[in-house]
Amino acid sequence: MIKSFRNRDLERLWKSSLQLPQKTLQARAVLRVVEAIDAATTPYDVAFSGNRFDEWTEDGNLRYGAMITDHWLVSFSGEASHAVDVDLDRLD
Repeated sequence: MIKSFRNRDLERLWKSSLQLPQKTLQARAVLRVVEAIDAATTPYDVAFSGNRFDEWTEDGNLRYGAMITDHWLVSFSGEASHAVDVDLDRLD
């Protein structure tokens, strides 16, 4: 279950199904990953078929991410069975 968001636009999309301001993103693809994060009981539940999933350390904390496109990633940290600091990152 999602406990918190880093990205306010992503939080608004999740709560109200608004379009994201970045026109290059497909809101459905983003929502599919956010829904998977919300339903997950472990971070690895988000690593579903056709989804590029990764993990890394950021400021001493483990973060996880699922690629939306070659340049966009939805990332989050895990806290027990909750996802925290869900973010939408641009990879350059």
